[in-house]
Amino acid sequence: MRQTPYILFLLMFMSFSAQAADNWELIKEDQGIRVYSKSGISGESIEIKAISHINSALEPFVALMNDVENFKNWMHATQEAKIIQREGPYHYTYYMLSDLPWPARDRDVILNLRIYKDEASRAVYIQSRNVRGLINEKDGVRRIQSVQTSWRFIPKNNGRIRIVFQTKIQPNVQLPEWLAEKVYHIGPYHTILNMRKMIRDEKYREATVNMEQL
Repeated sequence: MRQTPYILFLLMFMSFSAQAADNWELIKEDQGIRVYSKSGISGESIEIKAISHINSALEPFVALMNDVENFKNWMHATQEAKIIQREGPYHYTYYMLSDLPWPARDRDVILNLRIYKDEASRAVYIQSRNVRGLINEKDGVRRIQSVQTSWRFIPKNNGRIRIVFQTKIQPNVQLPEWLAEKVYHIGPYHTILNMRKMIRDEKYREATVNMEQL
């Protein structure tokens, strides 16, 4: 039974990756982090990819991604994150509120997230996509209607982990260019920068993670 959701998430990930395979533009490179962007053919969707490396085990990443209440301390511009319901030890639905600078309205979204492992490569994958309902929309906050996000933590030689973040979002309003850059370009960079610091914290470095449950 555990293989069915794994296969579904894997197929979703492969489809997402295949659609985003070409035409990436490097928009930021600093401190070992590279950020790329790509707009959809219609201009209605935005795709961002960020890549970095760090010396670490896999367990700290799993523990970090399973600690939703702490997302606000490392995910850029996240004001609130909380579990709505948990479907398994590494599968849950959560609410996230993002604090955007004026003149944009704050954004929120409800995401279903699954953490799983590829036995062949030993890589850990995180997939999330928005779901409708569960929490009513709030006055003054714009609900994100369509977003897919993936994280990949891939073991390399000499204890290094390759971090790959990718997201595809269809914003329901066009942001000014300066604000879009801050939200879609700078945000992923700072998120990975913060993540690399956070996994060195003893809370995650010494976390007990049952990798067999992934």
